[in-house]
Amino acid sequence: MLDCGDLILRYLERLGVAYVFGVPGGSIEPLYNALARSERQGGIRAVTARHETGAAFMADGYARETGRIGVCCATAGPGSTNLLTGVANAYADNIPMLVITAQTSLNRFGQGAFQESSCTGINTLDMFSSCTRYNTLVSHPDQLESKLLHALSHALGQQPGPVHLAIPLDVMRHGVQDASMALGLSAFIPNEVVPDSGSVERVVSDLTDVMQATIVLGEDAIHSADQWIQLAELRHWNLVTTPRGKGLVNSFHPQYRGVFGFAGHQRATEALKPENADRVIMVGAALDEVSTAGWSPDGLLSARLIHLSRNPEHLTRATMAGHVVLGEPRHVVEALLKDLSGVPGKISPTTWGTGDGVPEFVEGRFRESCFDTSGPVKPPALMTYLSKACPETTRILFDTGNSFLWGIHHWSVGQPGRPLASRNLFHIGVGFASMGWAIGASVGIALAARDEPVLCVTGDGSYLMSGQELTTAAQENCNVLMVVLNDSSLGMIRHGQALGGAEQIANELPRVDYAKMAEAVGVESYRIATLEELHELDLASILARPGPCLLDILVDREEVPPMGVRMKVLKETE
Repeated sequence: MLDCGDLILRYLERLGVAYVFGVPGGSIEPLYNALARSERQGGIRAVTARHETGAAFMADGYARETGRIGVCCATAGPGSTNLLTGVANAYADNIPMLVITAQTSLNRFGQGAFQESSCTGINTLDMFSSCTRYNTLVSHPDQLESKLLHALSHALGQQPGPVHLAIPLDVMRHGVQDASMALGLSAFIPNEVVPDSGSVERVVSDLTDVMQATIVLGEDAIHSADQWIQLAELRHWNLVTTPRGKGLVNSFHPQYRGVFGFAGHQRATEALKPENADRVIMVGAALDEVSTAGWSPDGLLSARLIHLSRNPEHLTRATMAGHVVLGEPRHVVEALLKDLSGVPGKISPTTWGTGDGVPEFVEGRFRESCFDTSGPVKPPALMTYLSKACPETTRILFDTGNSFLWGIHHWSVGQPGRPLASRNLFHIGVGFASMGWAIGASVGIALAARDEPVLCVTGDGSYLMSGQELTTAAQENCNVLMVVLNDSSLGMIRHGQALGGAEQIANELPRVDYAKMAEAVGVESYRIATLEELHELDLASILARPGPCLLDILVDREEVPPMGVRMKVLKETE
């Protein structure tokens, strides 16, 4: 006989899962017993977060790095509700995740059991219904195997996201026949959705004589990004990315015009205007606020749009588009490369980027700040320096707030003339935009990418929410460089209030020495007041050795981040 927990872990092993992230408790104890047995045999092991939200963020990061499902768990009651924010964040960003929560024993439902979260108590199953692709109570051991497989199929499908199994204590303790595991996992082998041939032909025909076009790469263009870049080079078309798609194109590529949308670049906005793009080809992204510059009618939202994605949810808002194609975009770009290779285009630029190390699409005051080394650290100058100093294999995460505004606008992906890695190493959690997401996610990524450095850029507000997960990184010996942008405020809130003419209220934070906090938990740390002090650090050595390190960087709190798009949306309701 197997315990139900052992059955779950055996299926997860078949999917290549290495970790389960969570916090133990009485009602989830049988699953932890199974994890203890697994760990002794060299199998899946438990990683203990300091808060369940952090556990969900870690599972999110693990899934992003591996392409496998992330797994997190929590005990009944508050353990389950603590998971919710991290699960909602993964749902908004289409991250595959298996969420396992405990319930008190079935015979105690409605009896006021300790931490009861059943349908007659604080109904956690109902809470998860709006932020999961599949959500169910396993009320009998015989249901577990089929419901687990249903959950996994939803999590890893064409609309990926979190799935939730609520399992009562007595069900989890129940034994199942060792003959289980007879069911296959063929449904979870990546299955391509091949687009309708007629739709592909219409797109090819429409683009045959187009001289000016702009290709917009979203996060799900990752599997065909190189081919879309090849097409742009062949036809001499503009390249743009969404905020989530940043990282798919070298920042110094001569046809790359930067990020369109949230914290994006004016050059990208110009590249989408009718006079510069007869057609706009959007690949693997949704038409949400973040990717459309607040639903700007001058960018993506017109009949010039050709919208391609394998995720049907991405296409639901493309009602104005000239063409909408559901399926793997690779098939479309292959047809375009085949049919348009002999069609002449415009003269191609020949130079890669600029000699000053900052991409050409960074303009105005933002460009000037990249070279300002005076006084408190200027965030643009910090991003410029770290972009150059970090190894090209560094995984980069930017947290919610000023951090991801500066990262989207100023982080330089790659070096001039050099190919990128075959994957996107730039990560933001901008869908639900949970503060502290990057801290937990960096731990999950570091555990999955043991031989590579991970850089997490977070704000002091986010760090005060979730910074305790640095101790998890220390316990797991994760190579994470934690950079805290310390301006003693909720910076995005403070600047937003000033730009919008609102009252300046509730945005100040205490002056905290985060380096001393890190030192107190045994983590190497440095307090940085000027860029010169940062230059004196041997970052290469820090990023090459195991274990976390924290940089407490005193940034210029008066430097206004690129948040015009966000302010425009907020002002629309006045």
